[in-house]
Amino acid sequence: MDLEKLIQSGKTQQNKLNPKIKDADKDKKLSPLTIKQYTSTINKLYRELNIQKEITNLLWLQQYKADITNFISSLNTPNTRKTYLSVIITLLNNDPNKYKDLIIYYSNISGENYDNIKIQLKKDKSCQDVKIITLQQYDDLIKNLSKSNTYDKEYIMFLILRYYPIRNEVGSFIYIKNNDYTKLNDSVKRNNNWIVEKSKSIEMVRYKFKTARFYANDLPFINTIEQPVKSALKKYIKDNDIQNNKPLFNLTDNQVSHRLGYVSGKSLPVKISTSTIFKILACDIVKNNSTDEARKLLTYYGRIRGTDISQVIDYYINGATINDNMSLSSEEL
Repeated sequence: MDLEKLIQSGKTQQNKLNPKIKDADKDKKLSPLTIKQYTSTINKLYRELNIQKEITNLLWLQQYKADITNFISSLNTPNTRKTYLSVIITLLNNDPNKYKDLIIYYSNISGENYDNIKIQLKKDKSCQDVKIITLQQYDDLIKNLSKSNTYDKEYIMFLILRYYPIRNEVGSFIYIKNNDYTKLNDSVKRNNNWIVEKSKSIEMVRYKFKTARFYANDLPFINTIEQPVKSALKKYIKDNDIQNNKPLFNLTDNQVSHRLGYVSGKSLPVKISTSTIFKILACDIVKNNSTDEARKLLTYYGRIRGTDISQVIDYYINGATINDNMSLSSEEL
């Protein structure tokens, strides 16, 4: 079978396996222009890598997998990478059982690339929400609060959220020494969130947060608290005489919203919430990093928060509605 026929038959098989495509469209042929583009793309890949197998012998897509991956990664734009990945996956669908693992491999790369495309499309136009301040303004807020004796609790919460952008569960932490934490029964652990102080480190241990039910097999979420949060947190615990196995802030989710909104509103043009803080970080990442690096960082922060990368892009970058089920309409003094 020649290359063009392989491409067409692979696409037909791919359509048949795709539940999102209507039955009436599963046998739809690729256009001559698409066939030409796919053929040109795979021929270029074949020549660039100096493949020593017949191009129609699809085993080369397995044998040269590492070289292919490196070549695609070196391409300048996500859309160009998309074309290469699309034709590779289409070809492999000629025998989806034989190439099952390889299809999954290239599909995973394609999924990451798809996120890159969405980020790239919004790189210059995203984060134009008038309610969003810059990361520099947020950092200035934290710096000013660090000098205040009035809002030490809010300062520490804003600082934690700067580096660990979780939701309103930031107000629910219980401070505990590691020796006592290890003695707790499983039920007590699972029904709370903890700041666990070890001999040389402090850990944020979370069981209770908005999306926890989607991560049942991964709980608890554990993050080691690094500088500058570590020193500031230890000072807060000492200065406020926070006792072992006692609440760190002793705030409900609703109180967290009120306190953050009230304090930020005193010195910023807008009140900010935990959702807003995450969006500030996400927007700064997109604006000041390459597309690929931005995706990695958004995935990292999304993992801390308990939010999938696709939702991070849709809600926090592309401006869809965001909601932590909390209102900033009321102020608490």
